[in-house]
Amino acid sequence: MTGEKADLLTYNTIKDRFESVYERNKFYRGLFGYRQTVKKNGKEYEYEKDGLMDRVPNSRIDDSVFILAKKHTPEVLEYFEEWGEKVSHHVFTVVIDDEEILENIRDDA
Repeated sequence: MTGEKADLLTYNTIKDRFESVYERNKFYRGLFGYRQTVKKNGKEYEYEKDGLMDRVPNSRIDDSVFILAKKHTPEVLEYFEEWGEKVSHHVFTVVIDDEEILENIRDDA
């Protein structure tokens, strides 16, 4: 079985370089999205806010490790680079044989 090349991306947030917990949460919300609950007129409304990884097909391997198609790597790297020295990251080219991972990283087109 011959696999497909993909990128394995790892990242690490450097806590003491963020100005606040709020700023660090902003990084994670931008990356993974979040659920917002709003109470209004005695009712509760829930909203899903998408993050970058909701828009980019990927397979999350661990807390700070995921695999994505090589064509999406520049978009994700751009996001990390916007955070400068607050986030370190590394990209490794890997060959994927696992069909489930391959399905997760392919576009639904």
